[in-house]
Amino acid sequence: MNIEIDQSGKIENTNKDTVIAYANYETRSILLPAREKRIIQRIYRDAGKSHMFVYRTFTILIFLLIRDRLPYIQGIIIDDEYPGQHFLINNFLLQHIRTAVADFDKQSINFQCIGKKSPAHFKAYFTFTKKQLPDMTARYQDIARFIIK
Repeated sequence: MNIEIDQSGKIENTNKDTVIAYANYETRSILLPAREKRIIQRIYRDAGKSHMFVYRTFTILIFLLIRDRLPYIQGIIIDDEYPGQHFLINNFLLQHIRTAVADFDKQSINFQCIGKKSPAHFKAYFTFTKKQLPDMTARYQDIARFIIK
């Protein structure tokens, strides 16, 4: 299966929640509350990795959202949220994915503008605006265990 991934509420906006969603024939979303983002940001700062806060958190959220579906995923299209950072995001995401599916093809992860009509966009937006409940909620502990190794 191929999936599209979209984000509502940028990670760097720590005063707002962030939602990552995917869609294909099903939709799922993960919510990272603003208060949890601020704790995570502090963990990155304390670890001397503040410059990685946005990109690593973004990839960890994607991984948490899709990890139980990974055996069925053949392609991932990520909305172009962070232009110029595709290589970095791809590498981080691949590191996480390969802990679950060792032979996952790096060519299966692509970046493009998925648009406002994508079901992934609707899922992310409606969850962000609280018109739908998230399927998952991430806490700082969920993210921190990937940061502190």
